[in-house]
Amino acid sequence: MYYYLDNLSKIWHRGGELQAVDYRIPEEIVEEVRLRSDIVDTISEYVRLQRKGKNYLGLCPFHAEKTPSFTVTPDKQIFYCFGCHTGGNVFSFLMKKENWNFVETVEHLAQKHGIVLPEKELSPREKEQQTRRRRWEEIHDWATGYFHEVLLHRPEGEPGRQYFQQRGMDEETIKQFRLGYAPDRWDGLLEALSARGVSPQELAQAGLALERDQSEGRSRGFYDRFRKRVIFAILDSRHKTVGFGGRVLDHSTPKYLNSPETAFFNKGHHLYGMHRAHQGIREHGFALLAEGYMDVIALQKAGFKNAVASLGTALTRDQAKLIHRYTGRVVVVYDSDQAGTQATLRAGELLQDMGFRVDILRLSGAKDPDEYLKTFGVEEFNKALAQAEPYIQFKYQVHVQTKPTLSAPEKAELVRELAPDIVKVQSPVEREGYERFLSLELGLTLDRVQEEIAGFDRKPSKKASGEELFRNKQDISVKNRDNINRCANPTPSGASVPDGVIRAERVLLRLLLEQLIPVSELKDQWVEGFWKVAYHQQIFDYIEKARCIGNGALSSMESGPLQSKVAQIMLEDMELANPQRLFHDCMKQIHSMSEEETVEELQARMVELEKSGDLTGALALLKEIGERLRSGEK
Repeated sequence: MYYYLDNLSKIWHRGGELQAVDYRIPEEIVEEVRLRSDIVDTISEYVRLQRKGKNYLGLCPFHAEKTPSFTVTPDKQIFYCFGCHTGGNVFSFLMKKENWNFVETVEHLAQKHGIVLPEKELSPREKEQQTRRRRWEEIHDWATGYFHEVLLHRPEGEPGRQYFQQRGMDEETIKQFRLGYAPDRWDGLLEALSARGVSPQELAQAGLALERDQSEGRSRGFYDRFRKRVIFAILDSRHKTVGFGGRVLDHSTPKYLNSPETAFFNKGHHLYGMHRAHQGIREHGFALLAEGYMDVIALQKAGFKNAVASLGTALTRDQAKLIHRYTGRVVVVYDSDQAGTQATLRAGELLQDMGFRVDILRLSGAKDPDEYLKTFGVEEFNKALAQAEPYIQFKYQVHVQTKPTLSAPEKAELVRELAPDIVKVQSPVEREGYERFLSLELGLTLDRVQEEIAGFDRKPSKKASGEELFRNKQDISVKNRDNINRCANPTPSGASVPDGVIRAERVLLRLLLEQLIPVSELKDQWVEGFWKVAYHQQIFDYIEKARCIGNGALSSMESGPLQSKVAQIMLEDMELANPQRLFHDCMKQIHSMSEEETVEELQARMVELEKSGDLTGALALLKEIGERLRSGEK
C-alpha cells in the first residue's frame, strides 16, 4: 500500500510490511486519515508539548534528554528531533513509537476518527486464513480476560493473588501486564468461553484445551490446558495476546508451561515484555535480556523499561533479530546459578555471532534480577549495571573460576578457546583490548597471544567461512535495496563535497517540496550526476516520480533515516521570499563548483556512487571523466 503526500510535508510513507497478504489502501482514504489526524494532538498523547512561536517543543520520546530538542510544526504537520535526528509525520511517529507497520497505523487512526477503511478483496484461501486468524485472536483475548478476571475478582483466584502479592506486584502492574490465574478446575476456561460460543474443538486448536485419552474405554472429552497456575499473557506489539505462560504454585511439574506452537504462534519469534520494552530499548540504547517473566516485570516496574525475556527457552536467532530492530547492544542478566551461567554463554555466543555488542551483568548475593532488586534496591542494581563486563571477559572468568592456576598447555588451550570470539570482533582497538586482557591475566607476552589468535584467524573452519560468505552476500543485497543508512552525514566518506554545494542542493529540495518551483524547471538544466550527496538524489527520485506533488502520488519511502532527512530540510531556517532568484543562485553555485572539480575528485565521487549502488550516477561520471581525459585534462 502507499502513503500519498500533499504539497509540503507529506513525503513519508511506508509499505505494508509484515502483512500476511498484500493490502492497498486507496490514496484518498489515506489522505483523509492524515488530514483528520492532527500531529500536535496525536503526539500530545505521548509527549508534553509547549508552544514556542509557530512550533511546539518537548522532550524527545526516542532518546533520553533533559533539554527539549523535539519540535512539532503544525503548519507542515511534521516533527523533528535536533538531538537524535529522527523526524517524519503523524504516521511515521506512531510507527516508531508503537512499533506498528503502516497498515496498522492507518487502521488505528481511521478507527480513532471514525473513518471506514475498505475491505480488501481476498481469495477464498486468504479469506479462510483471515477468518481463522481473527477467531484465534478473539479466543485468546477472551481467555486473557477470563484469567485476569479470576485473578482480580473471583474467590478461586485467591492463590494467585497471594502469590503476586508476595512477589511485590500491585494491581496496576497486574493490569499493565494482563496477569491472570487459571483455577484448579478441569473445565474453567471451557465453561467460560462456551458461553461466548467457543467450542472445545476451537479451544484445542488454539492450544488452550486438550482432548482426553480415549484408551481404556473413556468417553471423548476436553479439559483445560492451564490449571492451578498463575498466567502470564504473551503480548505482541499491538498489545494483543498471542500465547500464555503458566507457572505452578506448588511442586508440580512442569514448573512452567507455555502455549504450544500453532499456525499463529511460535514462542521462538517472541520476547516477553517487548510490547512495552521496544521504546525503552531505543531510549536506553540497549536491551536488558533476562530469563524469567517475573524478572522482566520486576525490572520494568523498577524503571528498567528496556527489559525483555525469552519464553522459557534458549534464545533464538529470531528473538535476537527482534531485538536488533531497536538496538545493537544487549546486556544479558540471567540467573546466577550454574544453569543460568551456561544459558548466558549460549546466548552471548549467538548474539555476538549476529553482530551485537554483548555485555554480561552478574548479580552477587541474589539468584535473579527480581530477588536482587528486592534485596538491594534500584541504586545498587544501577551500580552493578555500570560494571557489566564484555562477553569475552565473562567467558574467560567462567573458564578460570574452577581452576585459577593454569599450566602452559592449559593457557594455550584457553587462548584457543577464546580465539573464535575474538576474531569476530570488527574493531581493531577492541580486539587488541581483549588480547592485552589475556596477556595480563595469563602472564603471557602480547605478541605470543596475538600470534596464537592470528593462527586461528588464518584457518577459519569451512562452516564459518560459509556463514561469513552468506552474511556478506546478504549485506550486498541490503546495500542494493537501501543505502540511506550509509549516507547519514551530508558529506560522503572519501569524496569531499563542498559545503556550498550541499547547502545549494538542500535549498533546491526545499523549493521542490514546497512547490515553489516545478520539477520541470530543474529538469531543463539537468545533467547526469547532478546531485553530489547520495541521499539528496534519493529524495529527488521520490519527488520526480510524483511530477505533480499537489495530487500526491509518490512511490514508497520506507527508509526511516530518509524520512528524518526530509523533516530536517523542511525545518531548516531558509529565506524563501524570492524562490526564482534563489533557484538560479543555487544552480549557479552547483554548476560553478562542478566545473572546478578535478578528474581525481570525479573518480573519487564515482567510487562512492558505485559503493552506494547508484550505478547510473557512476556511469555518468565515468563518461564525463572519459571526455575530460580525451580533451587532455588532468
